[in-house]
Amino acid sequence: METEWLRTFIIAAKTENFRETAERRFITQSTVSKHIQHLEKELQTSLFERHAKHVKLNHLGAHFLRQAEIVVATVDKALQSTQSLKRGFTSQLTIGVAPQIANSTLPAIIENFQHQKPAIQLSIELLKSNEIGEAVYAGAVDIGLSKLKSTRDVHTKILAKEPLQLIVPMGKKCIDPMKLLQQETILTHEYAPYWQEVQRVLQHLPSYKSMQLNQTEAIKNFVRHGLGIAFLPKSVIESAYHEQSLHSYSVNEFSHIVSNTYFLSKYVTADIEAFLANCDAIYKNR
Repeated sequence: METEWLRTFIIAAKTENFRETAERRFITQSTVSKHIQHLEKELQTSLFERHAKHVKLNHLGAHFLRQAEIVVATVDKALQSTQSLKRGFTSQLTIGVAPQIANSTLPAIIENFQHQKPAIQLSIELLKSNEIGEAVYAGAVDIGLSKLKSTRDVHTKILAKEPLQLIVPMGKKCIDPMKLLQQETILTHEYAPYWQEVQRVLQHLPSYKSMQLNQTEAIKNFVRHGLGIAFLPKSVIESAYHEQSLHSYSVNEFSHIVSNTYFLSKYVTADIEAFLANCDAIYKNR
């Protein structure tokens, strides 16, 4: 049984369309048919129901699909690890990271770690903070860098407790921040765990209005264009502050509110401990 047959079958099973499968696999439609026929001959069973020019995955095909995906994933992992070893890597770590962290401290973390541990190959997966704990628990990633604590039973360490900064357009930097909070739209992130605490303080103002965006970079861009203001962790706005594209305040009324960054892992290995130590060092130096 050839792996290429399995790769063709997986796409055909998901699309139930041999023409589309051929396009995705960059092979002819007749080759797709031959791959499926070879599989069915070896398995001694049909995997599809055929009606004129249409095909539909049958129950045996659905069962075989799950097994085929496992086989192909195993083969791909073996190929990747062998190539990594050939290039001088001795081990691998997959990091699941929230976009907010990826756009702020992650580049410094990766650069420093690769300098210290060049034989460890890193893979980065961008995930929402509410997905990272589950990915760590399921073994999909080795390490999670998240803005949310996981509900799963995983090793957890707080890397940082960052004060919030109120960011405003440069053209409004001379306006009193409490006045801005009553005049401007306050932009917030879907997974900002500190937002409820911010709202408690805002309730003491005569009025305020808010709008939810689901990406930190979009929030910063909206603020640059004068479409609102926002509370964000210090590390997230550091580059914009130095570039003078945004202005930030530390507002006394909100000084007790912090944004946590969590390091999550299911297991503790020497490589994971080394990455954790590296993260600690980067956050402490900020």
